[in-house]
Amino acid sequence: MEAKEGRFYSPRMKMVEVCHKCRACIYACPVKAIEWGVGEIIVDRFACAQHVFKKGECFNCVVECHQGAIVLEEYELKDGKITKIG
Repeated sequence: MEAKEGRFYSPRMKMVEVCHKCRACIYACPVKAIEWGVGEIIVDRFACAQHVFKKGECFNCVVECHQGAIVLEEYELKDGKITKIG
């Protein structure tokens, strides 16, 4: 299956020091694209992008973060590669 290309928003941990490691963002992700790494989240941006292109923008992880530790940043999927915009 060929990946759809375009721009999308994906989460990034903005403030590690305020994260309570509750994992609410992980549980809120409908495609399980977020996991806990060493000290912060790891995001499978390809899985995130495919979900956005199939179902529309998703802000579940940011909404569920009660500490405001996560922000959405704009990325682009082009030629099978994901790059951050800006």
